[in-house]
Amino acid sequence: MREAFLDKLRIAATCAVVLLHTITGITDTIDMSLYPLEDRIFRVLLDLICWSVPVFVIISGYLFLNPAREISMGKMVKKYCRRIVLALFLFGVPYACLEQAAMDGSFRWEMIGKAFLMVLRGKSWSHMWYLYMILILYLLTPAIKYVLARIPRAVVFGLAVLLFAGCSFMPWSSRVFGLNWPVLLPEKGIYLFYYICGYLFATGKGGEKAEKQLVSGLESGSCSETQSKSRIHWLGGLCFLLAAGMVCSRLSGTYVVLMAYSYPFTGILSLLLFGWGMTWPEPVEEKGKRASLFWRKAASLSFTVYLVQPVFLNIAYKALHVTPLSFPLWLSLPLFFCGTLLLAVLTAAGLRKIEPLRKYVL
Repeated sequence: MREAFLDKLRIAATCAVVLLHTITGITDTIDMSLYPLEDRIFRVLLDLICWSVPVFVIISGYLFLNPAREISMGKMVKKYCRRIVLALFLFGVPYACLEQAAMDGSFRWEMIGKAFLMVLRGKSWSHMWYLYMILILYLLTPAIKYVLARIPRAVVFGLAVLLFAGCSFMPWSSRVFGLNWPVLLPEKGIYLFYYICGYLFATGKGGEKAEKQLVSGLESGSCSETQSKSRIHWLGGLCFLLAAGMVCSRLSGTYVVLMAYSYPFTGILSLLLFGWGMTWPEPVEEKGKRASLFWRKAASLSFTVYLVQPVFLNIAYKALHVTPLSFPLWLSLPLFFCGTLLLAVLTAAGLRKIEPLRKYVL
């Protein structure tokens, strides 16, 4: 049965990604030392929204590594990997052509062949990196599932702790405290950590489906319902407290460590948010089911929105030379974010009306 909380998390993560790219499209290309106040605001916001990509990866692990779901290597390659590869070329090649044309000031037909090579080398638009990463995880999924099925869950938990320590905590502590930890694991291994955490959520006792919690509540009385509400409140409270602490760490302006998705507090916040999402009750009444259908349809646009949203940011930033820094930030940043999100959603809805694209790519 489809779980509504996954759709809500996808939608929230997609919105966060659009805001993330709205900000990084500026910070990656402009000398932010000229804008100290705006730079501090951007750092605060990045801390609050970088959970988006980890949550996407956790969702993938939750679905694909679930022991109850059998996925052969053939199905993984023919269905899921094919979808990613087609998206890489159908979107990555035009993006690479646009990048070449923007740099040269004109378009030449030989740019198409070069664009194919750029995609093969992973040198299309920067946001396409996610597709390469998730493609590798998909290809490894059957082998990962084979291993996970043959080792105790406690060992899997220990492996996740080691991955978090080696790919996140140790690099962070080295930068903050100057500790000379040996480099045991690459920081990019953090995505395997998030993927395995999806498995732990899918198989853990603390990760029971909200639907089961509701049924249990109906059977055992209001006590179970009270416990469920308690989990919602304390997990939500932990998310808020951690986010508040991350904000406070940036306010002084002296804490400048940036680690994106391998940042330890981003990792912890991502896990807390996913765990909080699992406590959200599943819809049971007719009104709730209609709302669930809305969330499902909106979530179906998330992948396409991710693919197309940088188009509008690049038009504004690179072609029109207009960014949120061109205006008062309190007004311009929300407008750029909402405008980009709206255009991306409309474009995604239009593209998904093309049946071959919807069926095989989007």
